[in-house]
Amino acid sequence: MRRSRHSACKNRPPSHGAVLVELALLLPLLLLLTLAAVEFSQAIAAYKVVVNQVRSAARHLSTKAPGTGLIEAECLLTHGSPSSAKPCTGSALLPGFSAGNFGVAVSDAVSAPTTHRSQRTTADLTVTSATTINLVTVTASGYQHQLHFAGFLSGLVGDATSLTFGPVSMTMRQIN
Repeated sequence: MRRSRHSACKNRPPSHGAVLVELALLLPLLLLLTLAAVEFSQAIAAYKVVVNQVRSAARHLSTKAPGTGLIEAECLLTHGSPSSAKPCTGSALLPGFSAGNFGVAVSDAVSAPTTHRSQRTTADLTVTSATTINLVTVTASGYQHQLHFAGFLSGLVGDATSLTFGPVSMTMRQIN
């Protein structure tokens, strides 16, 4: 004899409110995971901006003659456009770029001659203009990404309200 679907459901004990209790238990955990994922993705996006701006500044500096364009490269990194004088024009790309603990170091053949001038490209003992190059390095350090949901996540990550990135550095060959 076949049982109908409805008769099988009638034999179950009633579960009034059980789903609501399960939701109440899991909702805080799901909310916490969602906030952590959003915070992490915002930190990754900020790190990507820092890396891309360091790369753009190094690329810009690599087209300049040694000893020139240092302020332009720093303004390009922090504000997105080269400026020949400080303060840089426009607003900072990220809020932490204007903080006092954020630093930009630019090295080229003039400012760091022992490490960036006439670098040998071959192990050959003869030094010609074809076997030596000048290098430029742009380094951003001390950037602090402000955590937006630090109040919600304070029990998990301590009392930190910001995340400090390590130094981001890019070295390129100088064309001029």
